[in-house]
Amino acid sequence: MLNRVGMTVAAAAVLAGVVVPAGLASETFAAGAKAGVCKSSLEGTYCGYYSGSAYTDRGDAGAKVKEIQALLIQHHGYAVGPKGVDGYFGAGTESAVKRLQRGHGLKADGIVSAKTWDRLRGEPLDR
Repeated sequence: MLNRVGMTVAAAAVLAGVVVPAGLASETFAAGAKAGVCKSSLEGTYCGYYSGSAYTDRGDAGAKVKEIQALLIQHHGYAVGPKGVDGYFGAGTESAVKRLQRGHGLKADGIVSAKTWDRLRGEPLDR
């Protein structure tokens, strides 16, 4: 029935305010996400640019970098440079990633791999 009205189960769950099982949380978020607006789900916080966890480091560009920058700025309170969320992983973003990594007891290498993605999407530290 939901498909007849052009709505997915995930979108219907978002509209109904239903708690969605963890496997569908990122799909649910992606279905109703507005880029640049960070929201929390069962799987973590997402900012509407990218819901994956691919290896990302200095020199990379695109949606996954925008997600990292938005999480650093909006969710964790770190500055990433004067341009803010620009989608380019430069020195300011690398520095902010290193600060986040140090704060969470990770190796501060400025590389966003699986462990750093988990910390980015997780609860912010009390600083």
